[in-house]
Amino acid sequence: MEHSALRCSDPAVLEPDAALPAVPLHPAPWQLRASAYVFAVRMPEDVLDQAAFVPAELVPRRKNRISVVMVVDYAHSDVGPYRELLVAPASFAHAQGTYPSITRIYVSSYESVVNGRINWGIPKDRADFERGPSAPSQPDTEILRVSRDGHAFAELVVRPYGPTLPITSWLLPPSLRTLVQHWHGQTYRFTLKASGKVRMAGVERWSFDPNYFPDLARGRVLGGAYLPNFEMLFPVAEIAPA
Repeated sequence: MEHSALRCSDPAVLEPDAALPAVPLHPAPWQLRASAYVFAVRMPEDVLDQAAFVPAELVPRRKNRISVVMVVDYAHSDVGPYRELLVAPASFAHAQGTYPSITRIYVSSYESVVNGRINWGIPKDRADFERGPSAPSQPDTEILRVSRDGHAFAELVVRPYGPTLPITSWLLPPSLRTLVQHWHGQTYRFTLKASGKVRMAGVERWSFDPNYFPDLARGRVLGGAYLPNFEMLFPVAEIAPA
């Protein structure tokens, strides 16, 4: 597997709430239908401890080095279709228990940005997405590209393989399907429910600009999955002071 890092001189900064456009609000719960690639990556500690990707208050609470990265194509959501790139860099010790947190995430619509922040404390930012076959000779291999202001900061070439099997989130313990988010002095806790189909997936190559997204190329891929069709429920979050 090939790895390289893209470079950009300007670091990314999360767009402040006040700068976001006014969009219709769609409170939870949301019912979504999508396809997705999911990879687990063991990352070096110095990457996981970077303030750009993990809030300072979470750094001393980190319990492992297993990052989960997802590239999702939502065909249906409460705010319409959109695409998404996210990383949950580790599990952290929260007052509610040890759970993962999403700390860097890009989506293709401002409707998703605004509602994701309000409903679940997810620090979404907007970006542009491209998806297609990597080459005519490799129809089963896809290239996924994410960019801002014309700069591609993430590029993944991935390939599903193996049989298609049914899957449900009930197979996972609650600690692996529950997220706790820290946002504006509050914590948001919610447990996801999902079901669909799954295949194995591998990374042919990927590149990241570390100013925008953790450089996953510095880690070791532990496994991957492709979900060609799944449904997911994002419930109402339990919100409490941080």
